[in-house]
Amino acid sequence: MKKNFILISLILFLSVSQAYSQSKNIFFLFPFYAPETSLGLVFTDILHFKSDTQKHFSALNLFALYTLKNQCTFGVAPAIYFDNQNYLLEGKLIYTNFLRKFYGAGNNTSKDDEEEFVNRAHGFGVGFSRKIIDNLMFGVQYDLSDMTIQNTDDDGQLQYCKTNGVISGAGFKANFDTRDNNIYPTKGVWIRADYMLYNSKLGSKYNYSKTNFDFRNYFYVYSKKLLFSYQFYGEFINGKAPIQVLPALGGSNLLRGFYANRFADNILLSFQPELKIKITNSIWLALFTGVGNVYNNLEDVDLKEIKTATGFGARIKIKDNPRMNFRIDFAFSNESQGTYFTLMEAF
Repeated sequence: MKKNFILISLILFLSVSQAYSQSKNIFFLFPFYAPETSLGLVFTDILHFKSDTQKHFSALNLFALYTLKNQCTFGVAPAIYFDNQNYLLEGKLIYTNFLRKFYGAGNNTSKDDEEEFVNRAHGFGVGFSRKIIDNLMFGVQYDLSDMTIQNTDDDGQLQYCKTNGVISGAGFKANFDTRDNNIYPTKGVWIRADYMLYNSKLGSKYNYSKTNFDFRNYFYVYSKKLLFSYQFYGEFINGKAPIQVLPALGGSNLLRGFYANRFADNILLSFQPELKIKITNSIWLALFTGVGNVYNNLEDVDLKEIKTATGFGARIKIKDNPRMNFRIDFAFSNESQGTYFTLMEAF
């Protein structure tokens, strides 16, 4: 499987790098850290490319990571614009073998109910979008994954949960994008809405639907030294989904400071603001916070019952055009804290 990923990536790299006036192939091999993984090593080969007249970069990303907890993930993820950015092809081909924790479903679960398991999955996804009007694209998508849970406790709660089998779903997506840059934006908005239906008629073991909504806004509040951004994010599941795909708070991108998947249920709502402060051209400081929660159904949604996390960090530029940062974050919640060393922004 690894050889196939590498071969596919090399073919794509060679074919697109000759067709665009701006193309750059970047190799990264660096250590990273997160509470969920401990210390790890990640390799990524990213090709960004676009013509002089295009605003957004297309990207091909070959990645592989391994951690001291014997976790591993590798895959290929393309996002390629065609025909002067009138069309967008997105995809993923991925294998993962990751140690995770499960606390039960709901927003009042106890850390005492923590149960470790190994989530092993492989699959692919593809989406194709067409520009309808300026900045607005609409498309279709398909997702297929085969998942298994291993190394569970004999008397744990996971034995009563639906966990193993194939999920197969198709759906629609809409994308509105006025950002000046899709890799490191400094102004504009990005709105994305997705709907996926997983059904036995498509070969899925589970029957449910999933809706995602993501709103992001970026702007300078003082000259070009204070960059403010925020994100509204929501996930909604209707039906019986396996616990691996339940909307969940925590991790390096969503309410940093909570352990990944600490709270999971059918509905997730969150809001995250972040302020970046320029120190030098290469170094920015970041202050961030986040509020959110998970719920079983719409009737349970209570915006007065929220969980909060906050923190600070640094952004260190490692390349230009498009800019990419090494991210260092120190985050805190009311029950835990997290330190994150990784690439790219949280949103």
